[in-house]
Amino acid sequence: MPWPQVPAPSPSPGTGVPPAPGVAGTARLRLPGIDVATRLGGRVRAVVTHRTAAVAVGATLALAVGAVAATAGGSEPEPGPAAAEAPLPVPPDLVAGSVPADPAVFGVPAGGGTAFVSPSGNIACRIDASGARCDVGNRQWTADAPQGCDEPGLAVGGAPGSRATCDGDAAPADGSELGYDTHLTRGAVTCVSRRTGVECRDAGSGHGFTAARASHRLY
Repeated sequence: MPWPQVPAPSPSPGTGVPPAPGVAGTARLRLPGIDVATRLGGRVRAVVTHRTAAVAVGATLALAVGAVAATAGGSEPEPGPAAAEAPLPVPPDLVAGSVPADPAVFGVPAGGGTAFVSPSGNIACRIDASGARCDVGNRQWTADAPQGCDEPGLAVGGAPGSRATCDGDAAPADGSELGYDTHLTRGAVTCVSRRTGVECRDAGSGHGFTAARASHRLY
């Protein structure tokens, strides 16, 4: 027997029509003890609210990180000038038993550097930050100098090793006297005056020379 057709009830006032799929919360469906639209809408609102809050927190964190980075970058100190290199120590064996000379006593000859002469006046030297050269006026030896160099001086610094050379001007013979057992330092080069002669050495390379009336030595 076919079931009798039951006419669909007309919506009563205040009763919503079931919402179309995907449009939850746009209409209310009242079932016994259940407000579907309210629950669905509340869930949608909760999800939207949570997502909105997450996006807001993420944006706030991004702005905070950017502000910290900008502040850190702006407060970073600018690099200062490079520290000057510490001077090389004076070779202790070279200056043993001598005292340092007062640099103010020695003038600056033409061409730069500092000029001095031995107490005997026979050895004249020029010393500057790049090296030293000594010329012996009355000598009893012949230096192994380049061809054509008849009156060589002894030099160290500015080129590898120590050498007999005619390069540049001879040391002036009117420099201040560097007393016996006194040493003078300019840059890495130190010269010390002894009764046996003058010795100059470059602390950077360890090379030097001795100059005296009777002999000389390059090392």
